[in-house]
Amino acid sequence: MWNRNPASESVQVQFSDGSHLSAKDVRFVLVPIDPETERITSVVILTSEYIETRFGRFGKPTIKQQLLVAGSLRDYIVSMRPPVFAGDDTSRVNPMVTDDYASPSEVIHDSPKRGRLFSLHLIAERTSRQLLGKMVPPDATKNRGQNLERLVAQVLGYNIDSGILSGGYPDIANQLLEVKIQDSPTVDLGRYSPQFEEPVPEMQNDFTTRDVRYLMALTDPTEHTIDGLILLAGDDLGKHFTYVADDSFKCQRSIPMDFFKSFNGMSVFNP
Repeated sequence: MWNRNPASESVQVQFSDGSHLSAKDVRFVLVPIDPETERITSVVILTSEYIETRFGRFGKPTIKQQLLVAGSLRDYIVSMRPPVFAGDDTSRVNPMVTDDYASPSEVIHDSPKRGRLFSLHLIAERTSRQLLGKMVPPDATKNRGQNLERLVAQVLGYNIDSGILSGGYPDIANQLLEVKIQDSPTVDLGRYSPQFEEPVPEMQNDFTTRDVRYLMALTDPTEHTIDGLILLAGDDLGKHFTYVADDSFKCQRSIPMDFFKSFNGMSVFNP
């Protein structure tokens, strides 16, 4: 499939009533053809969930991942009071989090520790009070991202004067937090994306890209001030926004031909 993971929550169509069609909602009509007679031998209709359950996950190509934030949703978030669009932690992360703030004794590139991992709600509370209205000065994209990362780390209580930014994934590993700036329709996600679930590298716990929390600062492209915040677990990103890529790519999953031969002369759905 081109330019999407068929088994993801990525929004493909947004309807006027607020509902949407996700990538995983799309059904596949697969029509095998006999190479000798050139006739259709069967019609097999499958969902992406069925395909992954029976044949394995869709393969991830090497691509630069991006997230599309619709202008209407951005405007809605900025109009909120406070303008913070926050969600919940995943079931894997939730047992480790705390809602009570204490200054971190670790450095930002340390692995998260049970009881020392701030909940998304706690991060939202602290960042909304101290980040909204702040300016991220115009600069090269990488430098702006690092400036925002430094701001977020300071707001969360880290002393980064004595160390350097980790430069890894996620940005603030000790809080399982990836930090992004959104001042154009797309946000560059980099090498890793929650669209494809995979283990977080060099992390002691069994966290995946779906568990990583994302803080996206909605900055004004003219004034460069932070006008809103998005704070979501990776698992929820695709439920509200659309994954895209800066280059076209194919997401593949092979299905043995013997599977189709067993349904010759039939039309079936998720058999």
